[in-house]
Amino acid sequence: MGVEERWQDRVPRRVPAWRGRDDRNSRVQQRSRWMLIAGSALLLVAMMLARWLPHGPGSGAAKSAIPMAPAVVAAAPIGFGEKLTPDKLKLVDVPAQQRPKGHFARIDALILGQGRTALRPITANEIVIDAALVAGATRLSTAPLLGPTMRALAVQVNEVTGVSGLVFPGDRVDLFLVRQPDEAMPYADLLAQNIRVLAVGSDMNIARDKPGVVKTVTIEVNPLQAQKLPLAMATGEIRLALRPFGNEARVRLQSLQVSDLNDGTTTRMVRKPGNAPAAAPRPAAPHQRPAQSVIVMRAGAASAADVLP
Repeated sequence: MGVEERWQDRVPRRVPAWRGRDDRNSRVQQRSRWMLIAGSALLLVAMMLARWLPHGPGSGAAKSAIPMAPAVVAAAPIGFGEKLTPDKLKLVDVPAQQRPKGHFARIDALILGQGRTALRPITANEIVIDAALVAGATRLSTAPLLGPTMRALAVQVNEVTGVSGLVFPGDRVDLFLVRQPDEAMPYADLLAQNIRVLAVGSDMNIARDKPGVVKTVTIEVNPLQAQKLPLAMATGEIRLALRPFGNEARVRLQSLQVSDLNDGTTTRMVRKPGNAPAAAPRPAAPHQRPAQSVIVMRAGAASAADVLP
């Protein structure tokens, strides 16, 4: 028995052929499985890179080549009439071509000197522009809004003459004079065109969003118009006509009277009862020539007889 064991130990054991093939197949399958997992991972990484990285050659360079420039924006909402302070402003970089006209590149330009006050509400992160501000930090005033040679004039209005309260600061209007003199028929004249409204009542907020009936409207006029309008208000009634946005064209009009109110149809004047003119006297009958007659004597008596023509 011991000899047989020693002989078995010396003779190498042979593995069956079918077990060798199974081991090789198992190693091939395991290698394929790992290659499939690695390929899936690489594909996932490639998809993520394609999603987050810029497409095309030079895309990153083109994106970074957009010129940027500083601009002052509102760090917090700024209400109408509020003074601009450093805590309400911040400086950010924006695309240089997207900066609006009248922007500011430094914060100290808005807070030094007289300072600036908001003429309308400014939302947070909105670029601050000069058109939304007025110089002079202590209070709002109409004077800084005027042109170098212009004047501010208040016109008395009501619900009708003031376009039902639908005129807002910043709008453009035409002015008409309606007059009824004692010696002539009523008429209407065009006084001024394309006049800018500075304030409605005491409100200069160009972002006003609620209409309201007021007693006065402050407008911007030249010195000659400032001389004419008070005289016009003393002799008649001023009416405002609201213009569309951006329409600054001038039109040519003539004085309009009551007889011009129709649309070109024939007008038949009817007089009031009791004001009819007196009847014209009838013409005198034409003078008739006297008939010719002769004296006829009959039995000593004389008589006249007409002579037929």
